[in-house]
Amino acid sequence: MIHEDISYNDLIGVVLEDFGIDDNINSVNLSYVSPSKLNFSSKELPPIFIRNYRQVASYLNKLQGNGSLHLCVTIKKNSIIIKDCVKYDSDTG
Repeated sequence: MIHEDISYNDLIGVVLEDFGIDDNINSVNLSYVSPSKLNFSSKELPPIFIRNYRQVASYLNKLQGNGSLHLCVTIKKNSIIIKDCVKYDSDTG
């Protein structure tokens, strides 16, 4: 059960804890599909992403009206990008 005034950061923390996710090597994305979008059979519409407190509140508001609204959790491995800088010395080439 998600408390109705949970913050975005607290919701991410709950997901990390419940799924045992290490946020040092993984990132978490939250989303859901709006019930009104489920009725569109001609096109597959993208999910609604939850990225801040306002979007968490909107999701929880819709959840109260439709108890079968599922929260989708996507876990991605973080990429480590290392930028290699080489100093050019005009004397040695």
